[in-house]
Amino acid sequence: MPEKVHKVRTTPEQMAEIEQQWVDEVQEDQELTTFGLYPQPSRGSADAQGSYQLYLPPQYATEPERRFPVIYWLHGGFGNARQGSEMVARIDKAVRGEVMPPAIVVVPQILPIGWYVDSKDGARPLAQITAFDLVRHMDDTYRTIPEAAARTVEGFSMGGFGALHLGLKYPKIFGKVSAVAPAILRFLKDEPEDRVNNTYFGDQEYYDLCHPWSLVLANAPELRRTSQVRLLSGRLDTRLAPTIRDLDIRFTDLGVPHDFFEFPDADHEYADIMDGYGDKYYAWWRTA
Repeated sequence: MPEKVHKVRTTPEQMAEIEQQWVDEVQEDQELTTFGLYPQPSRGSADAQGSYQLYLPPQYATEPERRFPVIYWLHGGFGNARQGSEMVARIDKAVRGEVMPPAIVVVPQILPIGWYVDSKDGARPLAQITAFDLVRHMDDTYRTIPEAAARTVEGFSMGGFGALHLGLKYPKIFGKVSAVAPAILRFLKDEPEDRVNNTYFGDQEYYDLCHPWSLVLANAPELRRTSQVRLLSGRLDTRLAPTIRDLDIRFTDLGVPHDFFEFPDADHEYADIMDGYGDKYYAWWRTA
């Protein structure tokens, strides 16, 4: 599942194709998840759709009156919804072993590139799609607990940036925020252009407005009252680890409660960070 820095420049033709991948090209169920479609009215069309992979815990079938919390898991850059399969397998094992409470898991497509942010030109309102269109669809379609405290947004790498962006921007929608190796470099110039240009268009000021560094300051009072946040990273991830440490300090200075864990033997590798964190990863969902 690792998302490495994209070394080969994406051509304009490839980027134009990526910008239309609202629906995963593989429209098939995976081992523990089912493929689904949902409306995206935020795109301005009644026909606009996106896709996701959905995990339902065993209790969803055996306890038909019960409602469940939801984990929204965001894939990394140049990725797709199927990249959530490793996380889903870990969640399923933990739920079946009663290590964590049962939860619905949604892994949306939300474009291979876009940072889960509303693009500056307004053409790709990814934050609105995720926080409003997708959440509304899930609450209307499945037996969710339709409350912020029962919604987690988690992601890896670019998805980690997205989890922080959405969770810190919309604390009344996502009450739990979990970022694994979030790609939160402070300056656009430090990211390859083909990763950021179609979202921020070279505008550092707009990037700053979208960045967790700014959002935690803007919403600190609400976050102090209502949110659970955690930052997970690997110390060997020398590109991102220093900035993640800085954000940990930022949260502390602003008095926003959070958990921070840096595994000394992990690089930018989801599985290694999860293995290093161990059962604490699942225990987090048992806390109020």
